Amino acid sequence: MYYQVEIEDQKQLPNIEAALKIIDPAAVIVKDRSNVDLRLAVSYTPDFRVRVWIPGCEASEGRWEYHDREIWDERYQESDRKQRLKELIRLGVITVVGGRFRKKPPWGILSGVRPTKIYHYLRDKGFTPVEIKDKLQRVYGLAPRKADLLLEVGALQEKYFTDHNKIGIYIGIPFCPTRCRYCSFAAVSLETHGHLVKGFLTALKREIEAMAALCSEFGWLAESIYLGGGTPTSLDETAFAELLDWATRAFRGAALREFTVEAGRPETLSKSKLSAMSRAGANRISINPQSMRESTLREIGRRHTIEDIYRALNLAKEFPGLLLNMDLILGLPGENGAVFLESLRKVIDEQPDNITVHTLAPKRAAAWRKSFHDLRLAQTDDLAEAMERASLLLQNGNYRPYYLYRQRLILADLENIGFTKPNRESVYNIQMMEERQTILGMGGGAVTKWVVGPDYRVYRHQNPKCPATYSEQVEAEIVKKVHQTRLLLS
Repeated sequence: MYYQVEIEDQKQLPNIEAALKIIDPAAVIVKDRSNVDLRLAVSYTPDFRVRVWIPGCEASEGRWEYHDREIWDERYQESDRKQRLKELIRLGVITVVGGRFRKKPPWGILSGVRPTKIYHYLRDKGFTPVEIKDKLQRVYGLAPRKADLLLEVGALQEKYFTDHNKIGIYIGIPFCPTRCRYCSFAAVSLETHGHLVKGFLTALKREIEAMAALCSEFGWLAESIYLGGGTPTSLDETAFAELLDWATRAFRGAALREFTVEAGRPETLSKSKLSAMSRAGANRISINPQSMRESTLREIGRRHTIEDIYRALNLAKEFPGLLLNMDLILGLPGENGAVFLESLRKVIDEQPDNITVHTLAPKRAAAWRKSFHDLRLAQTDDLAEAMERASLLLQNGNYRPYYLYRQRLILADLENIGFTKPNRESVYNIQMMEERQTILGMGGGAVTKWVVGPDYRVYRHQNPKCPATYSEQVEAEIVKKVHQTRLLLS
C-alpha cells in the first residue's frame, strides 16, 4: 500500500516507513496525494509529547497520543532521548495503522533480529526487571507474553557477560551434501563444488594460523569454538580429523568452555568422526533433523531418512562427553502445527541438551525466495498456537528458553527460540546473538564481529562466501582483519 505522511521533521520518514512495514510489509511512503491508500500525520514537542493520527478520522483508533515523562530519568543520556523519540513515533504508527487493519504485532516495534538487546541495554542503565517489563509493554509495544519471554531469556544470559578478555571462535565450512531449499547460509553442494574442498582447506589452515597469532598478540582467550557452515562433517574422515586438529592446536586453552561441531546432516556422521571429535576435545554436537517427517525431508532438499537421524543419534550417545543440540523448523511446507508438534515430541523423547525451534522465514539467498508465497504453508493462527504449545511441551520437559532471535518476514510474526536443560546452554549461541563478545570468524562466509567499548559497539567483516573466491583472497582477508583489529583495539 501507498502512504502519505505529514510531518515537519522529514528525517523521521525512514523510521516511519520501517514502522509501517511491521504492519504492512509492502508499505511505501509517497508524496503524490492522488496515489495514496492512507494518510498519516505525526507531530512531537520538545517535552516528548508525540501524536499520530489519520487526518479526518474521528474514531478513537485513528488517533494516538503519548506524553513521555519517564525519559527524563537521570539514568538516560541525550543519545537515549533521541532514540526514544524514534521509538515513540514507531509505537504511534503501529498503534494507529495496526488499529485500522486490525493487526497488533506481538513484538510491538521490535522489528530487528535481536530483541533481547533491549533487555540488556536497560539492565546496563540500572533498571530492574519490573521496570523493564513495564517499558517493554508501554514504550516498545510488546504483548505481555513476549515481554515475559524476553525477561526470562535476558536474566539467564546475564551471567555470561563478565570477562572481556574472552572471545568466541567461528570456523565456517561451506560444504553440504546437498543444499536445503530454505537455507541462506554460506554453503554449496559437494555434488557440484567438491573439487574446491582441497584448495579451501589449504586456505583455511593459513587463516587459522594467522588468527591464532592475532589472539596471542592481543591476549585473547577462546571461550568457545564453533565449527559450522555448511556441514563440517560432510568432509571425508581424514580432512575432518585434520580440521579438528588445526582448531585445537590454535585455540584450545584453559579458558575454553565449549567446542561445538555442526553435524546438521545426520547422514554425514560416522563413529570415526565422533572419535576424532572426542580426541580433539569437542564437547557439543548439533544434529538437526528440521523435521521428523519423511516426506518433508524430501521436499526441503534433504536426501537422508528418519532412520539416518536415529542412527546418528545412537552413534552420538556412545560418546557421553558430547552434549547434544537438535533443531526443528516450524512452518515447513505441507506441515501444520500438529505435524510440527509430533516432530517435537519425537525430538524431546531423545532428551537432547538443547532444542532450538526455528520459524520459517523467506530469505534472499534461499532457493525458495522467489516461490515462497506459492508454498503450502500453514495459517498464522495455527503456527502461533503451535509455538505456544511447543513452549509448554518443552517447559514441561524441563527445558527453558535461553536465546532467541527474529528474522524479517518470519511467519506469523514469531521468533526462533533456543531451549536448554538446566545449565546446558550453549555459550557460543548466547555470545554470538547478544554481541557482548568479539567473535573471530574464519572460513567461507564467516563473519568476524569486534565488540568494542563500554557501549558494545559492533564492527563486522565477512569473508567471501564462495569457496573458490575465499581460497584466492585469503591472504588479503587476513591483512584486512589484522589491520582492522589493530585499528580498533590498539
